[in-house]
Amino acid sequence: MLLGFALGLLAMSPGAVLYYWFFTPVAALLLAGALTLVSAFRDRVWPVAEGAFAATLFGVVAVVAFGIGLP
Repeated sequence: MLLGFALGLLAMSPGAVLYYWFFTPVAALLLAGALTLVSAFRDRVWPVAEGAFAATLFGVVAVVAFGIGLP
């Protein structure tokens, strides 16, 4: 799960979407979706997909908090 969380955070790195930071959780969501599809065939990938989804939720909460001005 920790590996998935780290991969999700890496997917949300601000290099590619510096000016569109409010779209960064979409990259982690796509990663979580891809890992979920892979986990249909390989059971051991499911915790990694859960970690990537947790990173997506972390990113959504951060975007909302920064968006309404709670730094």
